[in-house]
Amino acid sequence: MRKTGKVMGTRRLFFYLFLGMSSAVFAQTISASLDAKQVLVQESFTWKLEVEGSDDMPSVRLPEIDKIALLSGPMQSSNYTFVNGKTSSKKSISYTFVAMEAGEVVFPAVDVFLGKKRYKTQELKLEVVATRGVNTRQAPANESVYLRAIPSKTSVYVGEPLTVRYKLFTKVGVYNYQVEKLPDAVGFWAEEIPQAAQPRLVSEVIDGERYNTAVLKTVLYYPTKSGELIIDPLNTELEIEVKSSQRTNRRFNDPFFNDPFFTGTRKATKNFLSNPQKISVASLPEPRPRNYGGAVGNFQLRAGLDTNAVFVNDAVGLSITLSGSGNFKSLQLPEPKLPEGIDIFKPERTENISIQGMKHTGSKKSTYLLVPRVPGDILIDPVEFTYFDLKSKKYVTRSSGPIKMSVYDAEGSQPVVTSGYSREEVELMQEDIRYIKSATSRFTQAQSSPFSGRFWFLHILGFIALGAAFAYEIRSRRLQGNVDLRRKANAIKQARKQLKKAQKLSEDSEELRALLHQCITGFIGARLNVSENALDTSEFTHILSQHHVPAEIIQENKTFLEDLAMDRFAPGAVKRSASEWISATQNHFQQLRRVL
Repeated sequence: MRKTGKVMGTRRLFFYLFLGMSSAVFAQTISASLDAKQVLVQESFTWKLEVEGSDDMPSVRLPEIDKIALLSGPMQSSNYTFVNGKTSSKKSISYTFVAMEAGEVVFPAVDVFLGKKRYKTQELKLEVVATRGVNTRQAPANESVYLRAIPSKTSVYVGEPLTVRYKLFTKVGVYNYQVEKLPDAVGFWAEEIPQAAQPRLVSEVIDGERYNTAVLKTVLYYPTKSGELIIDPLNTELEIEVKSSQRTNRRFNDPFFNDPFFTGTRKATKNFLSNPQKISVASLPEPRPRNYGGAVGNFQLRAGLDTNAVFVNDAVGLSITLSGSGNFKSLQLPEPKLPEGIDIFKPERTENISIQGMKHTGSKKSTYLLVPRVPGDILIDPVEFTYFDLKSKKYVTRSSGPIKMSVYDAEGSQPVVTSGYSREEVELMQEDIRYIKSATSRFTQAQSSPFSGRFWFLHILGFIALGAAFAYEIRSRRLQGNVDLRRKANAIKQARKQLKKAQKLSEDSEELRALLHQCITGFIGARLNVSENALDTSEFTHILSQHHVPAEIIQENKTFLEDLAMDRFAPGAVKRSASEWISATQNHFQQLRRVL
């Protein structure tokens, strides 16, 4: 039992050492994150720092940040996982804050210390919005669970985005929720904002009562018309905890069983409706620009040619790109106005739009293919785009400026830059069948017989390779099944290996002479299938004579082994240096190799 306990303790020690080494091998990654991108005033949120691949708990100090206040923290946690022989570790520190004022909150990049190393986090931004004109903090009387729709704004322009948070307030346990569809909102274009994780319960005090709150859904709304518009309530199904009394099921009509000790809880599924929201939508100011198309937000415009010099009838690409933030989904890119003498093809349209900071951001791009038909300098009118800027409450027009292009005649002077499109590509752009080159081809007569000299050569070569592989397989199996045969086949390899090892030893190394002696005796023993460790020099001489080895080689082997043993056990008796012994061993090995 004592020995077993010692072995188990040793195994446990090696396991913990391996665990620590595996954790240290993983690259250290540090990331900071916020659990929300937009919060309401008096709503809490969490800043979290995560470190992967480190055994040290990170050390961080957050500076004072405007518009928020620290609610709790720091909270530390560690997590180790062991999957498929690999160990990973994760350590985290989190702080919970409460938003105090509306506006943008910036979490600056902060220094993180892991032992003696210093790292830096990325900058994070958070938007704090006020709930103007809506009393969202007041709890309904005598309700332990209710749902509230909390808009970011209640007064907007046509095309101006607003977000509505559908927030759950509960005093009891909530186990599951289900929302079948978003509420109806006539006069709005709506899109749900994906949440990074499942709703997280946060403790809040509302009118002196403590509730657990969680945001179930966040929806982005764009009003498409003016007036007083209504967003219908959100319908959700919740599985909640309700009180369960034993009094209805008791067998004895005894007041004793009415005691609260015999009451409990159970799960029940109920439907809840949020409050409807009235949004006041104002029309955009008048007068509107002539080319205004309904864009609201902040945009940048870029337009240009992929080359400004082409031949007549060659193609050139004109790209128009609109980037920024706003109601991207409903707007159209401006179209170019071209002078006479230029053909234009249907554009290729691409877009890259996502929701960032509770609004749509990204870009839209149209690429036109232009084909000039007449030579000369061509001037394309500026491409313009007009939008309503929400900050300045004014209409803004972006212009690309005039676009110049030089078109050269094929027989005239050469342009500096040519288009990448050929004339044939332009002519065939709208066709399904591409251009096939027509040219005279030379045909040669094939050989009448398929069994040519090359055919027989390749087949014979294949049979030879197959036979060699088969012979190698037979020999490998023989070596695997016959230890003596395998030892004999590896004798030369082992002797060369020992010679190379001896060449790396120093002059006064005690191992040098023993290694050279083992090289010769090991080779003889392997080739003659005898154990060299059980034989002395005279017995080696007898065995070599039985295998008809020439007498002069036998005598030379005897002299070599005796001198080597004497120099090994009586250093200085034989006047040979290490390099001379190695050279003599190599020569003697080559002689034995020829006769054994």
